[in-house]
Amino acid sequence: MDKINFNDLNQWIDNNQREVERQIISERTTKRRIRTRQRDPDEQKILNNLCIEKWKKAEQEGKIKYLSKRKWYYEVD
Repeated sequence: MDKINFNDLNQWIDNNQREVERQIISERTTKRRIRTRQRDPDEQKILNNLCIEKWKKAEQEGKIKYLSKRKWYYEVD
């Protein structure tokens, strides 16, 4: 196993930092990044409740039309 001096490591990082940052910026896209972290259980419950309430409100306002048992039409504003 090779040993490395921290001064040498810091110098190597300083020398390569600009190139690495340039590469990161060039590979960055304008697309939304995909979420990789799992949501907190409380956050999941809150989001589920919000979606259920939004669905119920849309039903009351007549924005949802049930075409069959498994198909429906959701009118989007």
